[in-house]
Amino acid sequence: MDLIADTTFLVGLWRKQPWAMTFAAGQASKVLGIPWVVLGEFWHGAVRAGHEKNTVSGFLDLGIPLLDAGEVIPSYAEICTKLQEADLPAYRAIGQNDLWIAAVAVHWKLPLVSRNRRHFEKIPGLQVIVPPGA
Repeated sequence: MDLIADTTFLVGLWRKQPWAMTFAAGQASKVLGIPWVVLGEFWHGAVRAGHEKNTVSGFLDLGIPLLDAGEVIPSYAEICTKLQEADLPAYRAIGQNDLWIAAVAVHWKLPLVSRNRRHFEKIPGLQVIVPPGA
């Protein structure tokens, strides 16, 4: 695994947005990890939009599903504690799903691909890649 996907990146790929497609083409040899939280967020949006389940499932085959939360829990706890101690408003503004997503990337020591610089740049130890044009 080389990169961790955030939901914003998957949505960009789903919608074939140029910034996401260009970035993905340049990373074609890299393996993408998709955290369980991202899968849940993406599926939620797809169901609300009425997309066909087989189409969504086939699309999500583009990466490796990361389904084991157990090994990530210590990273999540450390991130939450550091943010709470440093800046309580930042902790509340980020949201629990993004904290879990960040914890997956921190745990695996892999960069997170996202359009959401505002939330993720505040997380200690997290490398965020915001593709050009995102």
